Amino acid sequence: MYASGSTWAYNVIRAIAAATYPARRRTSRFANTVADLAGIEDDASLHVVKTHDLPRNAADALLAQSPAIIATIRDPRDAVTSLIRYQHFGFEQAGQTVTKSANFTARLMERANPLVLRFEDRFSEDPETVLRIAAALGVELDPSVALGIFAAHQRQVVEKFIGAMKDDPAARHDPRSGDFYDPATQWHRHHAGRDGEIGRWRRMLAPGQPAAIEADCAAAMASFGYKPEPLHMPGYSLRVGGFKLDI
Repeated sequence: MYASGSTWAYNVIRAIAAATYPARRRTSRFANTVADLAGIEDDASLHVVKTHDLPRNAADALLAQSPAIIATIRDPRDAVTSLIRYQHFGFEQAGQTVTKSANFTARLMERANPLVLRFEDRFSEDPETVLRIAAALGVELDPSVALGIFAAHQRQVVEKFIGAMKDDPAARHDPRSGDFYDPATQWHRHHAGRDGEIGRWRRMLAPGQPAAIEADCAAAMASFGYKPEPLHMPGYSLRVGGFKLDI
């Protein structure tokens, strides 16, 4: 899902692949469509693919390769607020984007058996996560190597990398949004300066917006175990003669 720590997980997977298969040809890519999966059937290469959602034909092409899958999830209400705050999306665009991503992830979890990493568990701050990912990928990783990978992907290291990105000739720049990103790692400038607050949606979203997200993402939220907020009706007072009744 968007804003769920997926880029961190993607780069940890790339690092595990490099440490485990140093002599094997490796490809890594971000996929939006089936065209982005060209060459995925090449067994001579080790493929690492990051996506937020795929159309059915692309998902079928990817799953046909029987990949190991790591799914990162987050409360859709917080994912929406993250897109609004850090990527300057409007509410409607953020809601549609997160809904597509959440529903895709839920369908993927039904069709496959991924390792699920929940943002609220702070998985990117736990060195054991590297070993959990390695196990899900079917590889044995030396604990000291895992600690090295974890250290290389801690927040301060990533922030430093992002800070230097604008001077890197390999980085790409979107003049419309002002965003810089590195095509290899998929780190974007908007990934810097985040605090990972859980429950931000309660103070950031306007009345009615959480309920709209809950309605659009109802099936995914149920699948992930995120509960909708109970409906609170505003109270009022009824006065009859000399009696007052608070309802």
